[in-house]
This record gives sequence, structure tokens and C-alpha cells, in this order.
Amino acid sequence: MDVAKNWSIAQNYIKEGKFEEALALLDKTIEFDANNANLISERAVVYFHLEDKQRALKELDYCVLLEPSNPYRYSSRAYVKAALKDIKGAIADYEKCVQLDPEDAIAHNNLGLLLESLGRMEQAKRNFNRADELEGVLKERGIDLPEVEEDRSSSDQKTSENPVAKEGASRNTWSIVKGTFTDKNLFKEYLQFLKNGLKIKGKKDE
Repeated sequence: MDVAKNWSIAQNYIKEGKFEEALALLDKTIEFDANNANLISERAVVYFHLEDKQRALKELDYCVLLEPSNPYRYSSRAYVKAALKDIKGAIADYEKCVQLDPEDAIAHNNLGLLLESLGRMEQAKRNFNRADELEGVLKERGIDLPEVEEDRSSSDQKTSENPVAKEGASRNTWSIVKGTFTDKNLFKEYLQFLKNGLKIKGKKDE
């Protein structure tokens, strides 16, 4: 079985909104490679889109067990915890993420949003400032992160479900740059893609 190929196909299914097809393929592939955190994380994405957030959280708990030193496993789980309104749990995971990867600007931003929602303004400000500093470093290197167009038909629902998305209305750069659970290595490849001089059209260019 070509695990990498199946993973890529499943990601395309998810992008196309074909969640049942993605789930069937991921189930089959995970049976073959039961401890592949990337596959399991991708299946969490599917469960999340199918409104089974508890199952998504269970999948991400296992990803953390498999890769406890991978900061992105914590930020992915934090997103789901926030959607389940476990704000303290989400904060703990984002704090672990930035401890492991102090340069994750998106995690700093989303952590700030959650701290702000609890009235912890000074801590929130520190995280916002750090996110802005990191964004500035990218801009100095010629990397402009585009904003991502969201599905407007479901944006209200997303906002009501996830405190990060809700608070993100006032800080709409970092909280929507990276798609839900996108593999961090792919995000780094995306930054390299931009660094090479290619641009992806965002709202500011329209």
C-alpha cells in the first residue's frame, strides 16, 4: 500500500468536501499503518468536519501520545478543544506548543485570543506582540502571508463554535492563515514557496 499517496488523495478529498470518501480511505490506510500520526491527524480533520468533535479530539490525543515532542500536535488539539469550549485545555496545549516551538506565530496569536477571552489581558498582549514580531520577521524576508477566503455560508457557524475564530474577527491575520490541522511541514514548504517569489492571491489583492 502506498501510504503517502493515500494521504495525499485523502487531503484532496477533504479540500473538495468529500469527507465520507476521505474517511473510508483513511480508515483503510490506518489499518495498514496504525501509528502514523499524520494519517490519524487527517482523520481528526474529517471527524471535525463531520461534526464529531469528540472523536476528533480522541484522535488528536493519540497523536500527542505518538509524537509528544511535536509542537503541532498540541496546536491542532488546542483548536478542537477551543471548539468544544474547553478554553483552559486549549490554552494549556497552545502554551505547550510555543514552549516547544517559540517561533510558531499562529500559536502565539491564538493563545493570545484565548487568554483575552478570559480577561488575562497582559498575558494576551505579550502573545500578540510576539506573533506580530514573528510576522514582521517574515515580512522582512519578503514573505507576505495572505488571508484565506472562508466559506461565507458557514462562517457564522464556525465563529459561534470556536472562540479562536470568534475572537479572531479583530485579529484576522494569523488566526486564519493556516488551515485546520495542516501539517506543519507542509506549512514550512508553503513559506518556502512564497520565499521563492510566488504569491497566492488574498483578500488584499482583490
